[in-house]
Amino acid sequence: MVKKWPCLPIIITLYLASCVSNPAPAPQQEEKPVAAAPKSEARNKAQELITGEKPAGQSGTAANSAPAAGSSGTAESPALTTAQPQTEETAPELSPKEKQFFENYLKRLKYMMVVKDGATVNEFQKRSILTKGNEVLLKQGYDVIQYDQLLKNIEDQRSAYEAEAGASMSITQYIAQKLGADVYVELDCIPRSSTENNRHYGEANFTANMYDPSTAELLGSVTFKTDRSISTSSQDDAVLNAITAGTAQLMPRIIRDSTNVLRNRYANGIRYQVIIQRTPDSRAVATFRRNLRSRVREIVMGPSAADQTTMDVYLFGSLSDLEDACYSAFEKTPGMESAYWVYTRGKTITFNTGT
Repeated sequence: MVKKWPCLPIIITLYLASCVSNPAPAPQQEEKPVAAAPKSEARNKAQELITGEKPAGQSGTAANSAPAAGSSGTAESPALTTAQPQTEETAPELSPKEKQFFENYLKRLKYMMVVKDGATVNEFQKRSILTKGNEVLLKQGYDVIQYDQLLKNIEDQRSAYEAEAGASMSITQYIAQKLGADVYVELDCIPRSSTENNRHYGEANFTANMYDPSTAELLGSVTFKTDRSISTSSQDDAVLNAITAGTAQLMPRIIRDSTNVLRNRYANGIRYQVIIQRTPDSRAVATFRRNLRSRVREIVMGPSAADQTTMDVYLFGSLSDLEDACYSAFEKTPGMESAYWVYTRGKTITFNTGT
């Protein structure tokens, strides 16, 4: 064998020498470009959080680098922590004092009840309905505006109503605002009567619409059909019994529904309106709003012009509390230090900057 392959030992020696002098190349994953991939992914995620858009080619990079991110276990945490506050915008919780004020406010709501114009009831029946309704409200601790007080104000305030409001609101809404009602209830009643075998029967259908005096928004509507009432004297007596008993049965539903709606509507504060006359400087208005914001729950800007600015202010406090907060904000606002009170109507308070 040696004689036949004289070069075999030399070939084997050269082969072994080449294996020792040329080791296997290093794996590709140890090269620097792979280590830079997580940085690129983090940069892409940061850009996505800031701009809300995915960078071009990000989906492919994320798919390729997913195993590396999974092995470290830390790449996803910053994205989740940063994004979470953006989806939660909740109002601050009510303080014990605010909760107490709100509950007391709902227990002392002021109602103004009226019978709809055109209702098919006579004056005596109308008074009976309103008297019974106010009686139920008073027994449960609510404030009411009596019918005679309403009639007197309609007569006395008609000229002021035409000058201040005109066609912008009904006189009923205007008086409800003027007298500080929280809810005004408009009742419609359709009575029916009949006679059978010397017995007189009466019944009625009621519709009650509840409104917010500040905005005239419908808070709720209740319909009710009375039981049939019997009288041996007359149909009018049977009808009167039906509508009086029906009003007593209807009122708890009116109270329940209006209270529930206002509880939800005023969950972030009682709604008041602040009107500031003579506001030519919009920057001063913005400064006033910032100064007032620290004393209230929320401010929503309404129509604004050089002659007048309107804003809805929400807080758990009385109108006098709001007036004090406004004066404090005026004192801190350059150009509005001399602002003064003009008039108050219901939950609306008007100031003049004095400029």
